[in-house]
Amino acid sequence: MRAKNVLSMVACAIVWIAVNSVPAHSAEPVSTTASSLGPGTEQGGAADKTTANNSVATGESADKESPVEIVVTARKRSERLIDVPVAATSLSREELARYDTTTLAEIRSLVPQVRFDRGFTGAGASISMRGISSSNLDAGIEQSILVDVDGMPTSRGRILNDALFDLKSVEVLKGPQALFFGKNSPGGVVAIRTAEPTANFEADFHSGYEVVSRELSFEGAVSGPLTDKLTGRVAVVASNSDGYIKNNDPGIADPFRPGLFVPAAGRMLGAERRFGGRVTLAFDPTERLDMTLRVLATSYQGQGLQSFSEVMSCPPGHTHPVSGGVADPYGDCRLNNRVSTGTLPPDVAAGWPNMQDGHPSSYSRNVSVLPVLTMNYKLDRVTMTSVTGYYHYDYQSRATTDGTAYAYFFSSNPEKNSSFTQEIRAASSFSTPLNFAVGAFYEHDDRVFAVSSQNTRPIPADPATGKLYTFDAREANDGSAYSFFGQLIWKMLSNVELAGGARYSHETKHVNLGNTFVNPASAAILLPIATPITGKHSEDNVSPEATLTWHPSSNTTLYGAYKTGYLSGGFSNPGILSRSLTLQNDTFQPEKVRGGEVGAKWSLLGNRLGGDLVVFQYDYRGLPLSTFDAQSVTFVTRNAASTVTKGVEFQTHYDFGGGLSVHGGMSYDDARFKDFRNGQCYVGQTVADGCVPVTLGSAVRSQDLSGKRVYRAPDWLGNAGAQYQFPIAGDFEVGLTADVQYTSSYYANLNLNPGSLQGSFILVDASARITTPSGRWSVAVIGRNLTNEIYATLGTDKPGGVGEVMTVAGTPRAVLLQVSGKF
Repeated sequence: MRAKNVLSMVACAIVWIAVNSVPAHSAEPVSTTASSLGPGTEQGGAADKTTANNSVATGESADKESPVEIVVTARKRSERLIDVPVAATSLSREELARYDTTTLAEIRSLVPQVRFDRGFTGAGASISMRGISSSNLDAGIEQSILVDVDGMPTSRGRILNDALFDLKSVEVLKGPQALFFGKNSPGGVVAIRTAEPTANFEADFHSGYEVVSRELSFEGAVSGPLTDKLTGRVAVVASNSDGYIKNNDPGIADPFRPGLFVPAAGRMLGAERRFGGRVTLAFDPTERLDMTLRVLATSYQGQGLQSFSEVMSCPPGHTHPVSGGVADPYGDCRLNNRVSTGTLPPDVAAGWPNMQDGHPSSYSRNVSVLPVLTMNYKLDRVTMTSVTGYYHYDYQSRATTDGTAYAYFFSSNPEKNSSFTQEIRAASSFSTPLNFAVGAFYEHDDRVFAVSSQNTRPIPADPATGKLYTFDAREANDGSAYSFFGQLIWKMLSNVELAGGARYSHETKHVNLGNTFVNPASAAILLPIATPITGKHSEDNVSPEATLTWHPSSNTTLYGAYKTGYLSGGFSNPGILSRSLTLQNDTFQPEKVRGGEVGAKWSLLGNRLGGDLVVFQYDYRGLPLSTFDAQSVTFVTRNAASTVTKGVEFQTHYDFGGGLSVHGGMSYDDARFKDFRNGQCYVGQTVADGCVPVTLGSAVRSQDLSGKRVYRAPDWLGNAGAQYQFPIAGDFEVGLTADVQYTSSYYANLNLNPGSLQGSFILVDASARITTPSGRWSVAVIGRNLTNEIYATLGTDKPGGVGEVMTVAGTPRAVLLQVSGKF
């Protein structure tokens, strides 16, 4: 079905909603049940703070007989979700717990349009929404989807390692959100809100065992008053898994160095260990002033970022992946959670200082701290808000990157990052037709990314130091940004609102790239130690937006919005600093977006039938993409392409009563490269396949991807599910859920390598829970991906290969046995 036909159907649907709505708009808000807006949208949002906190802490409505309004902060003020002119979904604490959502990667089962995918090197992860994403191969690039944790914004992919626990809600805002969230949100925002302290003493816990990866997990929280003005909450989480990827490699003789043995990276890969804790203090000294301090600390350990990588395909004529011209006898070319992965030989590790820390050669860790202080001061009709945040992480990953038993390519990638942010804003609540929101924001970042790598083998030892690897590089980055934003809301009629605003941003970044060690055997191609690359990049941006909203009735909303935004530019942090690298070809400019959407939200039949419908189109220009530079022999980031994404999203829910409800949705997203004439060729691509010289006689080749589908962007996504809750003997209560999710085909690799084509697939989740009459205890069986569908998420051409594609597969079948209690 072409996009224009879909848009015609949507226009008819919006007209039907308007015609069948009550013509007069009620000034009194009518509560909207969580179920009226589709799966996962219930959220405690009562006006009384204590009641809201208690309902969130228990995962239940404060009054089971009364519907609870869904309140979101998409415009940095508390508003009913049904009233906000933003394509948004709110996931409640209860919905997140239904399938034991404990990592950002698992959010995709609740909001199919959002994907948090593990990467290979560089940024560590890539976040996508509606087909818009950023590269994971370059540590210098920030993500197009902003993650906001209690008001602290971050666009670094490392946050995927942090534990997700003791939450109040997760809000997913689709499309550009520059006005209130600033730079680095052109694709959308994922806003995480953690649980608040309660006015009464409460405690709860969840303890589980997942049988496939043999993961033990525990999450618990204690909350209550400390004084008449101070309440507190302490929450902890811990998990330990053995992994789910079988390594077929028994260890192998090194074909490149006679007499050297390459050991296996481990029998099982994908093992992870997480621990986290959060302390929250809420202080209300007066009726006008309140302060909340949250301090999060998390620790992560794994087997290296590449331990999740798998060869998903090989070119015709090859049944085993190849490195350095030699086939791996233990590797296959299928996506099956079976790999052949070696690790650094002990002889080589002995000549590599980074490996002398007592940890295995294939190893990763991340330690992060995130304190956020929020203060609100309420005047008669204006609320002043200050949000101070700090995010620090200390990250290390090292492993082979070539996906074979030979460990032909091996790298170590430590990174340290510190970010400080301060926002001050004011929002009015006048009874007059005009209201406003204004604010200012400041951010400072310091980040050091290091690369220590062996990229070819064999390589002789450095005669001066005895080091048996290629180079050490240090890539230091720092920057500051400030912005001012404002919005004016004009209530033209009692049920018609016009809102407009803009954000001005200024950002300055500095970079210092240099090799600190170069093996003489590679000196001809690497940047000399004495010639580092330093530079400064500054940019200014104004991002305006406007929305027109009409409420035909108190429980229906029609809106249209024009939006703009941008992803900040900066400096590439390549994996190899080569002699041909310069400040000019290392710098990329900001990505910019503009477009709009129209939408409808409704809650009908006494709040039993609800849903929303959105039509959107956005034009993204100057996408920063990581492509292979033949001259610098590495991946560098350039503003290589522009894309257009347009489509339709629909979701609905119906409550039959008696504990039975159903929900479903479908989205169509036509995301295509509008202009991408210098796309990277995939390994083995011929002239007949479209790989041609950049200029006549040039050895550098590229392909024209203009008009082609954007990678990692399926055309169709669909979901359907049901929940049924009913009593059994002795007033015990049973809760059953089932969800099915459909994803159409897509390419996992940016260069659209045919071997990266992921066919359409279906995921099935289900759960069953029994709760005691008091509601204090419950036992659950939670199943995710029950059909064990193994699918590609993010792909890349395999280093050192002949055209193989590597990917990180989605998590396989998981069956969790869980016991929960609350007191």
